[in-house]
This record gives sequence, C-alpha cells and structure tokens, in this order.
Amino acid sequence: MSSLDELLNARPTKQVWHEVCLLLAGLDEAGLASVTPRVLSWPAQQRPMPDDWWAQWTAGDVRPHHLLAGVRHLGTLHVAHEDFDEDEGEETGLDEASFYEGATAVAAPSDLSWVALGAAAEWHHNGGDIVRWDTREKDRLTWFLDGGDYHDEPHDLQLSPDGRIVITSVEGHLRAWSAETGDELWAFPELSDSDDEDEDSEDSEDSEAKAPSADLRNQNGESEGPPPDFRDRNDDVEHQNTDTENPHEDKRFNQFDLVRIGFSGDGRRVAFGIGALSRVAGRAEEEGRVAVMEAETGRVVLSLPTGQAFGPVALDANGHLLAHTSPTGQVVVREVGTGTVLATVPTQLSQVNALALSPDGTAVFAAGGTADDAAPAAELLSLTPSHPAGELIQPTELPYKIDTSSVTTCCATRAVWTDHGPYAFITASGGSAGGAGSVLFDSTGRTLWTDPNHQIVSFTPDGRAMVTVDTTIEAWFLPGLATPREETTT
Repeated sequence: MSSLDELLNARPTKQVWHEVCLLLAGLDEAGLASVTPRVLSWPAQQRPMPDDWWAQWTAGDVRPHHLLAGVRHLGTLHVAHEDFDEDEGEETGLDEASFYEGATAVAAPSDLSWVALGAAAEWHHNGGDIVRWDTREKDRLTWFLDGGDYHDEPHDLQLSPDGRIVITSVEGHLRAWSAETGDELWAFPELSDSDDEDEDSEDSEDSEAKAPSADLRNQNGESEGPPPDFRDRNDDVEHQNTDTENPHEDKRFNQFDLVRIGFSGDGRRVAFGIGALSRVAGRAEEEGRVAVMEAETGRVVLSLPTGQAFGPVALDANGHLLAHTSPTGQVVVREVGTGTVLATVPTQLSQVNALALSPDGTAVFAAGGTADDAAPAAELLSLTPSHPAGELIQPTELPYKIDTSSVTTCCATRAVWTDHGPYAFITASGGSAGGAGSVLFDSTGRTLWTDPNHQIVSFTPDGRAMVTVDTTIEAWFLPGLATPREETTT
C-alpha cells in the first residue's frame, strides 16, 4: 500500500480514496489534523463515505475521521420524465410510495439512519405521500400519511432533535406523528369529520390556486437559566403579554399558507409561523400568525394575535426564546413564557425566509435575498442592547445566478446554527427567466456547496450533515465541505 502522502498527491479516484480511508482510520488526533487540509482539497463528491464508516455513523459511533468524508449516496426517487437504468438502481421501500412529481420536503435524524420524505401532490387525483424510509434496511417504509387520504403536500417537515416526533403542515393543520411507529400524536387545530368535506369543496373551486409543487433549527445545547433580558433598548414593537387562550388558537389555517416549523434544541417545544408566502402572493398581511406548542401534546403555550407576527420561526436551545418576523420585515425576539418582546432588529434583507437562534440566545442568523437583485444573502443580527448593525452576507464565487424572489425560495430556504457557527441554504427552481440553483454558505459568505438544480434540503439536528433531495437523496457532511483555508486557520 502506498503512503498517505503519496495517495493524497495522486489523482483522486475511487480506488485511491478507498486506500486513503483505510489509512485515515488509523490516525490519531494529531495525525488527522495534519492531513485534514489536504484531504479537504479533494472535491466532496470524490470523498464518499465508505460502508464501514457509514455503519458506524448510523449506529451512533461517530469518529473524527468520519468528518473528512464529503457525501453519502442514500437513494434514488423515480420521478416523472427521468430516465433510469434498471440495472443501476436497486429496488427499495421508496418504490411503495409515489414520488412521480418529486419531493417537496425532507427531514433526517443526526445518525442519518432514516429520512422522512414528503412527496409532491399529483393534483389531478391525490396528495403527496409522507413516509419514513430506512437508509440501512432499505426495504423498510413507515407511513405517516397516504396521499390517497388527503389533497395537499408538505413543504416543511421537521424532526425533534431526539428523532422521536415528525411534524408538518397539510390541509390547514399541523400534524405530528411518532417517528418510530407512524402513529399520529396530535393535530392542530384538531381534525373533525367535516375537514375532508371542506377540503374537497375547496379543491374543486381553487384547483388553479394551488401552491405549486416542486416550484414551491434545531439547536443542540444545554444552556440553563432564564433568557437574557434585552429590554434596556428602544424596541420598535411594544412589549406585551399574550393571552395563550387566544381566540385565534382554534382557527384553521388556510390550506395555501406557507407554514414554517422549528423545534427548540431540547425538543420540548415547537413553533410554527405563517405569512411569508402570503406577502409573495400578494395576500393580506394581517393573515400572518405565530404560536409555540408543547411538542409531545400540541398544547399551545404562546399564541400571538393574528397580523402581529409572521413566519419563519426559530426557538433557542431550551425553548425560552422565540424569533419571528414582523409585519414591517424586522426580526423580533420574544420570551415564550409571557410573549414579551425582548428585541426588535431591522434587517437589510428584502425578505427573511429562514431564521436560526444562537445557542446562547444572543444572535439571530437570518437568510433570504437582497432587495436590488434578489440574490442569495444572509445577515447575522446581534441581540445585545447596542445591537450593532450586521453586514449583508452574500455567498462568494457563485457559478450561476439564483433568483430568490420565487415562491420556491420562501418554502425551501433553511438556516442552522452549528458548533462551527451558522449556515444558510438557499435554493430556487427558476422560471422562464432562469435563476435556478442551490447554494450553501456560512456566516463569512464562504460558499461551501452549490448545485445547478433546485434541491429540497434538511439539516440534521446536530448540524453535522445536510440531506438534499432532487432525483437522488444525498447526505453531505458539513465538516467535510470546509475549505483547506478554514481548517488551517482554526
């Protein structure tokens, strides 16, 4: 066998990478640190995670050398108008569900042992299947919702950090299931016998107004104590206590609303917010709505009056703080226990499509687009009393234009705060004027990953990986996407 130094100087091939992996597994911490910049200089696509590393990762046995892998291919969706070589693809449990029009949502636990997938609706006859697919025993499929039983599609699937609860929104209701069994835990508002009849009527009248299918944080941390107090500053939004017995609580969502969902880092609470899509579609701004609930039961612990708050939403590590947007486009942070506004921060973004709160609750990372050319952008917003203005962050060296003005971007933009700081994922499907593509970048604007296609994505709760879905399902390891310059300076 060649030495590691010789292999890393060689042209990247499957065989060379296989030999590199054998040697990396035997290195100690200092040895790994010394070769990391050279390993990461290889393109992530040419550093697939080998089977033995994958078996360890999915069993929860994550080792330092695993983080040098770039990608792991998980599976393939049989999508309409795509040609597949039957000899290349294996039959899996995914074939039992219908992904004829592709996928609209995905979520995955930190160990990546399974993924939850939401299929695009086939609007002429049924909704999108929502399933759990095992990435190890690939014939195992657990059903959350059969597309034949409803007429909608999910656009935000979220998973509790412990991997026990899956939540999405369809047909005007939040729906929560046991990730293990597929049993429904609760629905909000509660489902009634009349819901199906109402939806059938709405579908027949508004079939042309459907939210388009494919065109359309989860913190880990143990911070304790009460949330920080930022009230020694001049907030633009008046402090208020919100009555959690709000009469709006039981009001059903509009089926066409974009509902964004986010768990607290400890998984005890989940927030939802409505409104970003309404503004894109020209609907009345007063339809925005935000609430926080107990993840296990669906009991509402905070409900904000309609029109005072909009999605997207984010909770901090222990569910004490809630971040959302305001009718004027500012980012607002509240104390969940009382609804009191703790900070209101302006942003330079033309639209905020995703939020992530720092584990210590002192900053918010907002992702969206610029006002002048709708290019991908983010902003790191300080919540300290002086709240210094954040600089607009735009990804560097984008190989193509991504137009964030589309409805797709509102639905599919994601933000996460990891041990290495915040990341933003922005995607667009484009249109007649183009602008399709996807990009992952960090808080310095460093572009870590791009793809010329619209991708559906989810970050794992621990922030170590993201899962992308187009016609294929891939897991990308965020530490393995870092540049050599990053690693040599840390």
